[in-house]
Amino acid sequence: MDGLAGVTEVIVRPARIELRSNGRWVVVRLANIARWPGPAKVRRLLARIGWHPRPVMVADRSWSGPPHGRSFRFYTDPVMVVCMPADEPSKLGGSCFARVQEVMRAGGFHTFNLG
Repeated sequence: MDGLAGVTEVIVRPARIELRSNGRWVVVRLANIARWPGPAKVRRLLARIGWHPRPVMVADRSWSGPPHGRSFRFYTDPVMVVCMPADEPSKLGGSCFARVQEVMRAGGFHTFNLG
């Protein structure tokens, strides 16, 4: 995990990411880091009431390389990079990588594929 010191645990939920950093929990709301298409205020309001016509981007993703090199680069300031576990399956099906995408999609959020 880059971008936040001492992270020992990451939980991805449909609307937020929870990170245990230096013994305390830090919450990042995906709506706050999303790249909203225009008009952004209207899209945010519609998302709050549960209407998601199209998922909005919250991170870039990289699937290439060995499993422990796969990551999500979230649009936070500073940028947070969450890497997959070293024992991640080599195939997408059943992997943490696929599960993270699935959970974020349930909240109306998506990631951009870097390759």
